[in-house]
Amino acid sequence: MYDDILAPSVRDYRPRCPGCTPETATAEGARPCSHYDCPGLPPELQVTCDLCMYDFAADDGQMQCDHDTCEKAQRLKGNVETFQMWIQLLKDEAAANS
Repeated sequence: MYDDILAPSVRDYRPRCPGCTPETATAEGARPCSHYDCPGLPPELQVTCDLCMYDFAADDGQMQCDHDTCEKAQRLKGNVETFQMWIQLLKDEAAANS
């Protein structure tokens, strides 16, 4: 199912941060990692601004730009759907392995 939707770099990516596992990444209320917190995070999964720390997946933080005109904000907002599909992929894998 995900083969047709997600790029291989996204489909195959798994969290490698100390203490981060697919289970913690998909836990209720978990926050998406930002690029500098998650080594190797594909650009398609980046949803947190590294300048103002606004989290587009959770729609949380202090906006420091106009999200309608900022190119970075537009790119990160565009990644939210891919990020959510990736999280669902991790959840589906966990369910299949339990």
